[in-house]
This record gives sequence, structure tokens and C-alpha cells, in this order.
Amino acid sequence: MLDTQKAQDTKIDLMEKAPGPSPYLLWLIWVIWLPFFTPGIIGLCLAHPPLPILLISFLGVALFFTLYLRETLVNAQRLTGQIRLTPGSHVRSWLSFAGMATLSFALPLISHGDPGDWLDFFIFTASYVGGRFQTRQTTLMLILLVLLNVGTGWLVHFSWIGIGRSVVFVIAVGYVVKAIVWSLTIRRELRQAREEIAHLAVMNERLRIARDLHDLLGHSLSLIALKSELAGRLLVMAPERAATEVRDIEQVARTTLQEVREAVTSYRQPTLASEIQAAQEILAAAGIVYNYEGDEKIIHTLPATIEAVLGWVIREGVTNIIKHSRAQHCTLSISQHPHKIHLVLTNDGPVASSTTKGNGLHGITERVAILGGTCEARAGLKGGFCLTVSLPTP
Repeated sequence: MLDTQKAQDTKIDLMEKAPGPSPYLLWLIWVIWLPFFTPGIIGLCLAHPPLPILLISFLGVALFFTLYLRETLVNAQRLTGQIRLTPGSHVRSWLSFAGMATLSFALPLISHGDPGDWLDFFIFTASYVGGRFQTRQTTLMLILLVLLNVGTGWLVHFSWIGIGRSVVFVIAVGYVVKAIVWSLTIRRELRQAREEIAHLAVMNERLRIARDLHDLLGHSLSLIALKSELAGRLLVMAPERAATEVRDIEQVARTTLQEVREAVTSYRQPTLASEIQAAQEILAAAGIVYNYEGDEKIIHTLPATIEAVLGWVIREGVTNIIKHSRAQHCTLSISQHPHKIHLVLTNDGPVASSTTKGNGLHGITERVAILGGTCEARAGLKGGFCLTVSLPTP
């Protein structure tokens, strides 16, 4: 559980630390509209309004653009993943929209100059709305801005052609910004999905290697331990046989080293015949009588994927018998039925010490499940322990 949580935390950290576009570069989506208001400032100065009107107008313009630039920068930081939205962020966004919409309505009424220039505040507000809110909310807000735009244009006696032009820009800018933000959001989510898939692939590969190494080393080290114990007992009674056992230990160690190298590089695919031979050797070394039941021709006619899985099942099953049971006899049966291949591994050891489902049996279950098969570990009909695996065949 702790390893799983650690892996999830690592994945989140990798996603958050993944390099993305600069928020200031993305901020250009909203800053690019600022030159549109240059004619309005020039027209206000050329109109020579009374000083109070001039001061109020400049104060309102400064307040609007301060609010606009601050909130759009937050939009850019949110889209690049630098900040996350909180419940308070939604309230602030609505208040910012209300403030910008109010200033967009009030400034054309109190300022002097061309009304068409001052109606551009609605365009800025529409660009903010398109980058911050969901599609449905954006549509409703743009409708509200259009109504305010029309009402403001009528109050300042602006021509209907000019009002229509302003309305078109409000709608167009709002949805253009919305489309840009949507595409950037999809791109960011796809990038994060690719990073997550790559991370999960690495985790799965690590689990596969760990499982393969467990199967390889568990079997081989058990054989080495048994042969070492046997050689130690034979040193005095039968030195020549003890020397033979030592040579076998050396050969098993070298073979295991090669198998580990091949497993790590994903080159090794164990054959069913070699696993049956290895099982017979390790059972004989442990003093367990081995018996094979079934047609040996089946061993050489199975598909490579099924053969590999059955080989791992035999390896892990025999390793469990050596390590966990006090069996005297072991029987392996492989039979083929229509669309099915069955493997049964039984022993006469105590059931209580053999039914514990450890990492080995979990690994067998996972391998069998990948091919759509079933794995069952239970007490045998005549006592002892029985491991049954069934795999579908093409």
C-alpha cells in the first residue's frame, strides 16, 4: 500500500514538474488586444474635457486595465498549471467580471471622445470571459455584454452601424479566445496523459522484471541450497558424489546468472521441456518422487505464449513445493482438450503449509489472467495440495 501511494505521489510530482509553455507567452492572448484602445486615449485628450472628467476617465481606465491584466495573467498561470483554482477563485472571477462589465458600461457615459472607441471595453471584457469560464457560462456572459453594449451605444447616441460592429467584435473575440484556450487545455491534458502512460509503462516494466527475477531466483536458489546441503552431508560418506553435487551447484549458478541477464533484457522465453527437466532435477535433489502424466507430444506443439506461461507455472509451483511443503511425491499432468490446455501439479504435503498464497502464486495468477486463463490452488481430492491452471488455446 505504501509503495502504491509512493508511486502515485511520484507520478503527480512528475506531471506537475513537467515543462510547459511560459505563462507570460500565453498571456499574449489577452495583452494583444491592448492596442485597440489607443485611439480612445488619443480621442479623450483631443476632446479637452473638463479636468474632473479627465481625471475620472483616466482613473477608470487605469482601474479597468489593472483588473483586466491581473485576472488574465491568472488565467495564463492556470492554463500552464502554475496555479490551481480554489473555491475562492471562482468568487473572485465573478467579481472581476462584474467590475469590468460595470466599468465598460460607465466609462463611455462619463468620458468624451468617439463612443466607438470607448465601447471597446466590452471587447476586452469578452476576451477575459472567453479565457476564464466554461462554454455555457461564456455564452450567457457574452449575451449580457451584448445587451450592455447595445444599451450603452444607444445612451451615447452612437450609430446603429457602429453598435453592430462593436457587437460583432464582442462575440468574435469572446469565442476566438475561448477556442484558443480550449485547444491549449486539450494539448496540456494530452501531454499529461502521455507522461502518465509513460510512467505507468515504466512501473509495469519494473513489476514484470521483479516478478521474473523472483521466479528465476526462487527456483534456482532453492536448488543451490538443497544441493549444497546434500554435498555437505556427502563430504564424509561419499566424496565423489559430493564433488558431483558441487559441480552441479556451479553449473546451476552459471545458468541462473545467464537467465537473469536474459530476463532483464527481455530476451528469455523459458521452454516447457526445459522447465519440466529442471523440475525433475530439483525434486530429485530434494528427495521427492516425481511422476509425469500426459502426452509428451503436447509439450512441443503449444504456442510460444502458452508454453512460456506453463513453464513459469511449473517453475514456481515446484519451488513452492520445495520451500513450503514436506511432500514425498509430486505429480505433474498436462492435458489438452478442445480449446483448452490444463496443467495440474499435485503433491502429498500438508495442506496448511501449502495454501498460503504468496508472491509466487500471485505472479502465476497474473500471468495466467493475461492470457484469459484461470488458476486455482486448493487441497487435493486425495489429500495434499493441488495447483490447477487452465488456458484457452487458439
